[in-house]
Amino acid sequence: MTDETPSKSKSSGQEKPSSIPDTLQALIVAFVIAMMARGFVLEGFVIPTGSMAPTLLGEHVRWQSPQTGWSYAMDGSATLAAFGRAGQELARAEKLAKAARSPEAAKRERMKGIRAAAIARWDPTFGLDAPVQSSAPRSMPNKRGGDRVLVLKTLYPFFEPDRFDVVVFKNPTDPVGPTQNFIKRLVGLPSEQLVTVDGDIFTGPLDGPSDQLQIVRKPEFVQRAVWQPIYDSNYQPINLNRWQQESASSWWGAPWSPIEGETSWEIGVDRVWRSNGAGETTLGYNGEAWPVTDFNMYNIYREFPSEVSPLDRNPYAVSDLRVAGAIAPDDLGEFNETSLVMESRGIRFRWSVAPDAVSVSMTSIDDGRDLGSASSEFTLPGAAFEVDFWHVDQQMWLFVDGVLRVQLPFDGWTTVERFAASFPGTRLDGYLRDPLRARPEPPTLSWSFDAGSFALSDVRIDRDLYYRPKALDTHNQYPENGRTITGLGFGTDILNPGRIEADQFLMFGDNSSASRDGRIWGRPHPLAAEYA
Repeated sequence: MTDETPSKSKSSGQEKPSSIPDTLQALIVAFVIAMMARGFVLEGFVIPTGSMAPTLLGEHVRWQSPQTGWSYAMDGSATLAAFGRAGQELARAEKLAKAARSPEAAKRERMKGIRAAAIARWDPTFGLDAPVQSSAPRSMPNKRGGDRVLVLKTLYPFFEPDRFDVVVFKNPTDPVGPTQNFIKRLVGLPSEQLVTVDGDIFTGPLDGPSDQLQIVRKPEFVQRAVWQPIYDSNYQPINLNRWQQESASSWWGAPWSPIEGETSWEIGVDRVWRSNGAGETTLGYNGEAWPVTDFNMYNIYREFPSEVSPLDRNPYAVSDLRVAGAIAPDDLGEFNETSLVMESRGIRFRWSVAPDAVSVSMTSIDDGRDLGSASSEFTLPGAAFEVDFWHVDQQMWLFVDGVLRVQLPFDGWTTVERFAASFPGTRLDGYLRDPLRARPEPPTLSWSFDAGSFALSDVRIDRDLYYRPKALDTHNQYPENGRTITGLGFGTDILNPGRIEADQFLMFGDNSSASRDGRIWGRPHPLAAEYA
């Protein structure tokens, strides 16, 4: 019987060592296969910047608040630059202190240096204007690399790309330069008109009238992936004495507080609200101390020069929100109803959960007109349950224990009517002259309970992506691409929507305040124009 295993020697039974040519040949074959796979099948990328943050992160610094334990990412290069400037201020102050003629003068110089080197570290649970920690940095934070993604290149030859896919593509303004690869979210599809209004996207067919564009809505799985946190009751002050020392003020309490009813409330160290069951009661949200906006914690240093306070920002109020919490009645038989009410954009949105039904409704604030309602039969799942109220992309959703119970869309606005509802008192012609100046009115939130004695925990508020209006980015247009273009960004003019022709796509970054979106690119590179 012939031995067909080449790794054994017939005489000795030992493995025959591979020859150098065989090894080189195997390496060359493996290299060719890898390059072919990289070029045509699968390729890995490291995300360098934060245009998709916090959904996908570029180089970043991870910060955890010493006050509450809240953890979030900040732009890496900008954060290290801020720490570097702070270190220089401290060194300068120490030099002046050593040269001072008295201990009192030396102390004054050191205190000046500490104030000049202050690092404002944001803690969202304390509200926008809270100087949570202003002490000077003791050490440079570690910068982490960007997220790694694998791109399947063979997908789209067989399937058409879907709106809201995350895509990696060649930058048409710099296809061979250092910024040749972009990662963004696909929002505009071929052969359609598109405009952004109050952070949302409206589209319609190319040959249709521009006043009949309709809002586009994200699928549930995409929406869950892009929610961005505003408040979470699980992150309360760990040590109130420390808070008072570092902020030089008293903590004013959680953002939800009683505004109606005789029920007494308390929030314990376990971060749970408890009612005594003395009747109906309503909690109101303090939107002045805890603004509901599109502020992105990733940009705390990135957007602002050193001479401007990181807390001095001008964000956009957001009404596309998720409000969630867990309710545990002491006696389920005493639970009658809980309802959340949000007033925004001229509409009163109401979500209701009762023992036998759930419902949602929209009512005009001005004249009380019924703008739509929906309900469904329902049975409380047990002694404790989670509620999840959504208003996003002009649609209401209501979940109980993670199960969608009822939803209600609203398509009654043209883009001009949506603008008027979002920016009351702002003239459209003035907005189009300077769309970066106007800001929508913030929403108001109240949460009512007729539930006897109960506990409320895990209270959270998240916001949707908010696509800001844009002007063409003249600073990042390349001279080799031709004359610089100025004016409104693509899809910003509500009266003249952008036109996406056949075989064209439009991409936005999730971090709209710091993303080089397709709306602001200007002229394409000659190489990209040649193959367009």
